[in-house]
Amino acid sequence: MSEVVIIGAGLGGLLCGAYLSRRGFGITVLEQGLQTGGCLQTFVREGERFDTGFHSVGGLAPGEPLYGIFEPLGLMSLPWEKVPDDEGFPFLRLQHPTEGVSAMEREHILEPYKGSSWRLRGGGKVLADALQADILAHGGRVLTRRRVVRIASGTAYCSDSSSYSGIIIADIHPLSCMAICADHIRPSYLRRLRSYRNGDGVFSVYIKLAKGIPSDGHGIFADGSLMIHFGDAGADGLSHNLTLLCFAPARPFDRNELALSCIAKARQRLPELEPASWWTSTPATWERYTLTPGGSAYGFIKDYDNPSLSFLPPETPVPGLFLTGQNLGLHGVLGVSKTALRTCQSVIEYSKSL
Repeated sequence: MSEVVIIGAGLGGLLCGAYLSRRGFGITVLEQGLQTGGCLQTFVREGERFDTGFHSVGGLAPGEPLYGIFEPLGLMSLPWEKVPDDEGFPFLRLQHPTEGVSAMEREHILEPYKGSSWRLRGGGKVLADALQADILAHGGRVLTRRRVVRIASGTAYCSDSSSYSGIIIADIHPLSCMAICADHIRPSYLRRLRSYRNGDGVFSVYIKLAKGIPSDGHGIFADGSLMIHFGDAGADGLSHNLTLLCFAPARPFDRNELALSCIAKARQRLPELEPASWWTSTPATWERYTLTPGGSAYGFIKDYDNPSLSFLPPETPVPGLFLTGQNLGLHGVLGVSKTALRTCQSVIEYSKSL
């Protein structure tokens, strides 16, 4: 079978690697960072583990959409925890959904949560590690510290002078991909990409709590714009860390001032919130880690009235170069997972012509 080189070890890239390696393709995943996962990454500060972009998923019960994608890959054996049902997933109470998310995207995100809502004990890294292990088990490679700086004639060239050839799948923002592609690209295709608007970035405050707070596993909202996510409950049944998230512009701002404002808003819902320590990330942080212009958390905003004008196919004008990830279709775990399957199908069909 053909060799496939995947640029970026986010959810989309890892899913493509796992799916195609099981079908006999030779897989090499190239990740610029120290760990895989993209927005599934986690980090630890003062003994507390924080998720960067993964907090919960919907639609994992048998018969629901994400179950049908994850179960064949053995991902349902991970430590998923069903969140108790309540009056509705908290996104339903978000007052300002269009700052970074279109109405269509929001509805797509909400739909699977109407069936069931789930958390993953240990965070997004558990999912990323499982997909990486699956790729390795089927003969593939996952290489970190490999930043691709040039794509030309079916070869990905890295900053450390290494290079890897094959069918290429780019799990990075399409504009970032085109910026390093030395092959001829139709001007009309570039104009199309540049005409799309990226959603806003996200500002996050990661809080280690001075004392634990009870949590039923759901995120909640404070003042209709600030999302509060609880960390995994400890042995005492309490969460000992929180993550606060709000949309933020790409322009410079005072991160300390915004962090204090977020904490004050969170206290309106959680008066018992008492930070022991806290850290922040900004859209600039996201841009550095995900190579997304402006640090957009959701990439291209999809046009509800003209979906055909804002949805991208996996195929690019460059033969043997494919795209995957949230910028093609809808974002979120379900959107990226569906897109990964579309990309894989396109690669399989293309390989038959070689």
